[in-house]
Amino acid sequence: MNSGINGATDRRGDQARYENSLIGLAAGDAWGYQVEFESYASMRVRPVPRPAGQWVISDDTQMTLAVDAALNGCSDLGDLAAVTQALTASFVSWRRDPDNNRAPGNACMDSVRNLASGALWHEQAGAVESAGCGAVMRLTPTAFASRQHWLGLTALQAVLTHKHPMAVAAALILADATRHAGERAGRFLERALAAAADLAAGRSAWSRDPYLIEVLAPVTDDVASYLAGGTEYLLHDCLRNAAAKLERVRGLDPAEFGDPCAEVGEGWEAASAVALALLVADLATGAGAPLDGAGALGWAATSNGDSDSIACMAGAVIGAAHATADYWASQGVRPDFEPRYARGITAAVRRWAPR
Repeated sequence: MNSGINGATDRRGDQARYENSLIGLAAGDAWGYQVEFESYASMRVRPVPRPAGQWVISDDTQMTLAVDAALNGCSDLGDLAAVTQALTASFVSWRRDPDNNRAPGNACMDSVRNLASGALWHEQAGAVESAGCGAVMRLTPTAFASRQHWLGLTALQAVLTHKHPMAVAAALILADATRHAGERAGRFLERALAAAADLAAGRSAWSRDPYLIEVLAPVTDDVASYLAGGTEYLLHDCLRNAAAKLERVRGLDPAEFGDPCAEVGEGWEAASAVALALLVADLATGAGAPLDGAGALGWAATSNGDSDSIACMAGAVIGAAHATADYWASQGVRPDFEPRYARGITAAVRRWAPR
């Protein structure tokens, strides 16, 4: 992701951030997956305790590793056709995997089935017209891509399964937060609201990005208007409500925070999922943060909504804010992932390089 100005030091720091982001994502996923379809009212213990024994992940981590594998299999990320083919093949492989039995999202499954049959994402028979959270829970690898590629790749991984402007706008906002997490600590929602306002007004520099324009060319020749449409109603409202909640709970004891989803949304769609993840990340980073890393994952999982996706995205952003190795271990979070996925995370980190 770096231009090379600071050489190896930057690369090491970003590799540590990538590792911390992936571990936070998978740990949050496993933490929330325990109670994914359990209501807040029915939870016997609040916050949800960390997994006992092996930490079992869901489709969120599976698809994140699928995105990483696809990008690493491409020699030129600027070759849109090749990258689209690689991501499609990786998603098809995920859909057919015997481990894909952990409540995968309908939009992801239906869209990938259509892609496997030969349909293109932008065709009527291609990706589902959905703004679900599947478009945003797997984007850590694209957030860490190079300056000329990250916006386009983030949109591409979204539209392959979620063909809705809101899915793209929300994905860009979360990727921006993840990419710049170190400098945004404690101010994620503030910056996200500013980014959403720029998109809504058609003044965002993102809409002039050449690669993003190329990715969205099959559905629009006016990227600024397309992204502005993606911010209408739900995305802006969710971010604003999350920011208001942040101010309300900041002075409380974490035991009084209550359900993260209250006043914001339940995280089943991309807009509220991103807002909730950034709310949790704001409370766990920056000066005087009331939550530590473990507390953040526990609170994110203790929700009335899509607990695993909310917690995995929050963990990804929090992890990305730390450029020193073993951040999660320093927080007392030492996940015992299933061997297959532990190896997958280790391999992704070892082969990471600015793309």
